[in-house]
Amino acid sequence: MNPDSTDAKSTEEVPTQAQRFIVGLGASAGGLDSLEKFFKKMPPDNGLAFVVVQHLSPDYKCMMV
Repeated sequence: MNPDSTDAKSTEEVPTQAQRFIVGLGASAGGLDSLEKFFKKMPPDNGLAFVVVQHLSPDYKCMMV
């Protein structure tokens, strides 16, 4: 197949709705640093959606907004 052809598939195609993933992450009150490190290394255009759930003690001073 001709690489210049419009029928050629790109290796950087946007995922279809069926190919997208939702990633759930959970952490305790002490996990904020680990979450920050994880997201700093995660490429912003990775095509993933993240749901972050943190368990906090009622008397813990939260650093999340």
